[in-house]
Amino acid sequence: MIGASEMQKRVCPRCGNEIQKGESFCGNCGSSIPKEKDHTYIYVGVAMFVVIFIVIIGLGLLGSESDETKNIIVDDLSEIVQDEDRAEDYLDTTIHTSGYLFRKEDELDIDMDYAISSSTKSFKKKNYVLIDSDELKNVGSLSKISMDGSLEKKSGKIVFNVDRVTVDKKLSKEEGKKELEKKLGLNEEKKVVVKDKEDKKQEESNDSDTVKDGSTVTVDDLLSDPGKYAGKNLKVHGMFPQQLVRAADGRDIVAINNFNFDKYVEIKGGSPDFGGCEGIVTGNIILDNGTPIINASSYESIGSKLSADTSDAYYTTSDNYTGPTSTYVANYDMVIRSEYGKSAPKVDILKKGKYVQIRDMKSTGQDIWGLIEHGKWVCIEDWSNGQIEYLTKVSGD
Repeated sequence: MIGASEMQKRVCPRCGNEIQKGESFCGNCGSSIPKEKDHTYIYVGVAMFVVIFIVIIGLGLLGSESDETKNIIVDDLSEIVQDEDRAEDYLDTTIHTSGYLFRKEDELDIDMDYAISSSTKSFKKKNYVLIDSDELKNVGSLSKISMDGSLEKKSGKIVFNVDRVTVDKKLSKEEGKKELEKKLGLNEEKKVVVKDKEDKKQEESNDSDTVKDGSTVTVDDLLSDPGKYAGKNLKVHGMFPQQLVRAADGRDIVAINNFNFDKYVEIKGGSPDFGGCEGIVTGNIILDNGTPIINASSYESIGSKLSADTSDAYYTTSDNYTGPTSTYVANYDMVIRSEYGKSAPKVDILKKGKYVQIRDMKSTGQDIWGLIEHGKWVCIEDWSNGQIEYLTKVSGD
C-alpha cells in the first residue's frame, strides 16, 4: 500500500530520479523539471462556496414556516372566504392578493365599507372579498390595489384584515363612481326601480279610484270628486231634511244633506216619504255641468224619521230678491223682528223646521242675527246664556 508521503513525491519524467521540493532541474540527468502547481486557492474557493451554500439553505429552512406569505389570486380567495371550513385553514396565514376596489357608499349592496374583486363581472356574480381597512377612504371604486393581510371572522363573516395596501392605479371617488355606474349599469337599475315604484303607485291609485256599482259613499265623498262616481249606481249616505231645499238658482228641490248640514246633493226621480233623519238614497249618479245629481231608485231611513212635508217648506219673502243667500233651518219657533236686537218690534214668527234664506248677518256682541228681507231679522245664535244655536246652516257661503 502506498503511503500518503509517497503519493506526494515528485520524480523526473525522463530518468525517474526523485526530485526534491523546490528543485527546477533533475540532479541525475540535468533535465528541466516543471514548476509544481499551487492548488491552495482552489481548495479555499471550494470551501467558501460550501459554507455560503450551507448558510443559505439554513436561513431558508428557518424562515419557511413562520414568515411565508401566500400569493392567492382574488378569485380563489373569494371562493375560500365563502367556505367557512376552508377559510379556517387560512386565519393565521399572511396573504398577498390584488384586484379592483369596490366601495359600499357607491350604492353597492355589500356588508363592509369595501370589497375587492377581479372585475365588475365577477363582482356582479358575488365573487368578491370584504375588506377591513382604514387606508382606502380617498381611493375610488375600480382603483387597482394590492394588499397584504390575513383573514379573520367579523360579525359572522370572513373578512380580509389589511396590514398593508398599495394603490397601483388610483381613481378619485368621483371618477370611480362614474366608471362603476357605467360598467354595472347602476343608473339604468335606478331608472327601472323608479319606474317599478311609479307603476306600482299608479296601480294602487287605480285600485283605490275604482268605484264599484252598489258601493256606499257619503255626500261629502260624492261632492269631493264627482267625476270619479259619475255613471255608477251608488248608495249615498247622508241626512234627509224634512222639507225641500232651496237651491242656489232659487228652485225648491229634493236633496240629501251631509252630516254638517252645510252641503247637499240634488235628488231626481221621486222623493222620500220621510225626512228629518239619517238615511240612504240609492240611484245612478249623473253630472250636470260637473255638479252631481242622484237619479233615485229607492230610499232607506236610518233611525227615527218624521213625515216629509214638501209643501211650504220655506219662509216666503215678498221682494223677489235674487242675490246671494245662505239657507238655514229653524230649530225652534223664532220671533222675526224689524231690526236686529232683542228689543226690536216683533213682526212675524218663523216656525220650527222651516227653511229660511239669509241675505246678511249682524252681531250685537252677544248674539248673531240674519236678514230675511228688509225689516225682517231673526236671531241665529245667542251667547248671552251660553251658546244657543237657534238656526242651523244647511247650504250657502
